[in-house]
Parts: sequence; structure tokens; C-alpha cells
Amino acid sequence: MILKRKVMVANTGEDTLTYIDLKNREMIETIGLRNIISNHKDTMPRIDSSFIGPYDMVYNGCGFIYCTNNYNNSIFKIDIKSKKVVDLLHVGSFPTCIRNFKDYLFIANSDSNSISIVDEKSFSLIENIPVGEKPEDIEIDEDNMKMYVVNSNGHSINIIDLRGKDNRLVRLDNNPVKIIIEKESIFILSIVNNGITSNSNISIMDRKSYKIQESINFKGIFSTMLKINGSEIIFITNMDNGFLYRMNIIKGNLLSKTYLNGMPNKLEWDGDNTLFISNISTNTLTLFDINSDKVIDNIKVGMEPNGILLFD
Repeated sequence: MILKRKVMVANTGEDTLTYIDLKNREMIETIGLRNIISNHKDTMPRIDSSFIGPYDMVYNGCGFIYCTNNYNNSIFKIDIKSKKVVDLLHVGSFPTCIRNFKDYLFIANSDSNSISIVDEKSFSLIENIPVGEKPEDIEIDEDNMKMYVVNSNGHSINIIDLRGKDNRLVRLDNNPVKIIIEKESIFILSIVNNGITSNSNISIMDRKSYKIQESINFKGIFSTMLKINGSEIIFITNMDNGFLYRMNIIKGNLLSKTYLNGMPNKLEWDGDNTLFISNISTNTLTLFDINSDKVIDNIKVGMEPNGILLFD
């Protein structure tokens, strides 16, 4: 199967995956997860909940997609060629973010405050590591073998040594929702709630001292951020007003903002000129050109799209 220039979107609200051809900017097909499981119910574990809730995905590069399911408290192993769920594994409660590294899968369980570690080859649960309240995002420092966990209701991040040496909790002033790791710094997007209004904050933390070096507050609730490699430009999505913001993180100034409509949510970048943005209220995937600061296209997907998986 030719995967180049394809994208898959997890539609949490209707238990489907939308498969898109980027060359023609059109949907190839919609994969109904419940249907493909029902067709193989003799070989598949039982689904306990009424809804599955596909949320985030990773591709192992060898023909399999792993998808977290919010409502079923599980991850699916999906054969990309046959588009069949070949296995199911229950993890913690309300799994969201998933990452893969060195033949292991790492899953953030938001409602059980833990990280599940899964052996990819045997597709078995190795352990659940306790972290702060409501883990939502995971980033892995592959060079230093460390995992960074964002605790979105715990005013903290966990820094876990993947060699089993340490699990450190670093306290923050606000509730983080997304981090970006670089060589010397950690960029942290947080929600600032003073009981009256909810604003957002981007902080730059030193990776050695874990001290905040710079901090920028701004209006609105921002759900995620993405930093373009090799520059100081970041993109953040505002679910309050439907805008995509482009900022210079070092200078702290707004470069541009583009109205996308609805509630823009997850962000991915193709490493070139295009951003991909899932919109949970318009049920679309937006393609955005970062050179012209313009929307290329809005492609209809399923209900409540979240995770975006690029094949390049």
C-alpha cells in the first residue's frame, strides 16, 4: 500500500477514522471501527462500552496503526493494509495521547493519572506509572531517554527516566496542556484560570534547572501549540474564537492570526509548508499554508475530529 501523502483523522464523536489522499485533497474512505470489530467478533475481545472514542494515533512504520480510545479505555492495533483491528488492549481510564519509542508504546490515561507502557511486539501491558492529575500530553527526549508528561489538572509535569532511574514531579504555576522539548529549553502552553476569566500562558523553562526563564500571558483558551523546527515561530489554536495564531515566541509578539471558524483543535505539520488542523465543531480538517498564511482547503471528516496522523 502506498502511504505517501496520505493522512488519517480520528473522529471521536462517531467511532470512525477518515482516510484522506492529500494529492487530490479528498477523502478516500471512512473506516467504521465498530463495524470492522463486529465482523471479526470471534477473534476480538469484547467491547464493554457503547462508544469507542478514537482519539490519538501513531504509526509504527511497519504496517500497523495504534489508536487510543477514550470511552473504551483501550488501544487498537490496526492493520493499515487490510484496515482491520487485529488486536485490542485495555489500559488505564480515558487514554488520550500515545507515543512510540524503541518498540514500546506510551499512553497517557487522563482519568487514572497514569502512563501505560506497552510492549509493541507482544502487544502486552508492562506497567502503569503514576503521574500527576489528568495527564494529557507526552513528549519523549530520545537522545536522553526521558519522557515528559503534561498533567493538565495538576499544575505540574512529570519527567520520567526511561531507564528506570527517576520519576520527577516539577511544579508549575498554571495547568499545562502542551509542551515542546528542545535542546536547552522546554516550551509550556498552560491555561490560566483566576476564577473570573480563563487566559493562556506560554513559558520557557530551562531544562537543567527547571526554572522558568520567560513567560507570556495572552487572552483566550488555547488547546495546543506547534513550533516550526529551526525557528522561533509557533502556531497555537484558539478554541474560543476560532483563530489560528502565529507568534514569535522569543520576542513575544503576535505575527498574524487567521480565522478558521468553529473550534480548531489539534495541529500537525508536514515539515514543509502545510499545517493540518482538526476542527471539532465544523467536523473538518483544515490545510493551512504557512508561507502565505492562508487556508488551502477544508476537508470534511467525521464528527468531533481529534488526532491527525500524517504518512509522508
